[in-house]
Amino acid sequence: MAKKAINNTKLSYTTVKLTDNVPTYPTFKVDTSKGYVKFGKDNKFPQFILELNAASSVNSSIIKSKITYSCGAGVESTNNKYVGQPNLYEDWNTFFEKIFTDYIIFGSFSFQIILNEDNKSVSLYHQDYSTVRCGEYNEFGSITEYFISNDFSKSNVQPIILPSWGSETPTKGQPYLYVYNSYMPNLPYYSLPDWYGAINYVDADGLLSKFYNNAINNNFTPSSIFLMPSDPSDEEKEAFQRNLNNTYSGVDSANNILVLWNQSIENQMKIEKFQASDNADLYNAVNDIIMQKIMTAHRLSSPTLAGVSGSGNLSGNANEIINSYVLFSYTVIQNYRNKVLNVINQFVKRNYDSELTIIDLPIVEKIRELEQQKDDEEIIEEINDNINE
Repeated sequence: MAKKAINNTKLSYTTVKLTDNVPTYPTFKVDTSKGYVKFGKDNKFPQFILELNAASSVNSSIIKSKITYSCGAGVESTNNKYVGQPNLYEDWNTFFEKIFTDYIIFGSFSFQIILNEDNKSVSLYHQDYSTVRCGEYNEFGSITEYFISNDFSKSNVQPIILPSWGSETPTKGQPYLYVYNSYMPNLPYYSLPDWYGAINYVDADGLLSKFYNNAINNNFTPSSIFLMPSDPSDEEKEAFQRNLNNTYSGVDSANNILVLWNQSIENQMKIEKFQASDNADLYNAVNDIIMQKIMTAHRLSSPTLAGVSGSGNLSGNANEIINSYVLFSYTVIQNYRNKVLNVINQFVKRNYDSELTIIDLPIVEKIRELEQQKDDEEIIEEINDNINE
């Protein structure tokens, strides 16, 4: 039987990997040599969250608004008693702002506790949660120590080890660490922010800004194909590419003209337009989807509450904004406040036999005042029009 001829022709092709971003939980791995539990890939998950948030204008704006609403108009004592300050360097408002910032960004917060000289009262010092890694659970199911470092990738710098508050009888002058993690199933060591379900959309928002930046730097023109009549040396190719970049890159190079000198018909360079797709229209269309998904993850019912452009505004939609704020306050903000106050007030009561509460921002009252002012101005304008007639 004759064998079928095998085609040995080599095919030249390239595979394109579109994405590997899947919103799964970060990995946890015990570093047996260091003693702490690594948080995410390369032990840098908190830094990954910070980078994504910094690149996304939508997510960053929503988080800042949630921090503002959570902090309210400041803290005060529930019984008008003196409640001092958390430490020698901060007041309660500053301390709470840092705590809420960590809690809303990471879903967790931490602070150091030091027993004072009276052997009863304590001082509280905020600890940046991104610098904290936990040790393993002991046989009683408790974490007894935490590791603190500004950069865990530096092998020559050993992290500071602090005992967990409550793991032993406190000693005067010894700092202890208190860490609060929001409960999430199957996350034994660390927590995630409540907006983590939109992590890919937050990433996409940052990538979208890069797309527009590249579009501006390329003058919003489609890509071109240059058909060269010869194969010059590598040095000549690099020089030609540099000249093209200098001529057409950047907003100052818009509408420049390319002149080709001494080109014969038989030996001329050809320039053809290359339009892959209507990317600008595609990205403009997906922008609204990204914003909506991020808002949904934050449970934000109106974009106006976060300073994000949307349909809600103070012109004819005051009731809608008030209802959105009240709903958002009761379903999201009050929950943040209750969790933080329940933790902090344990130590405030220990020091001053009192508790702290957070004063609400007078948003509803201010909106109603603006609406009333608007109505009054319309009435005055109508009276003036009648007088003129």
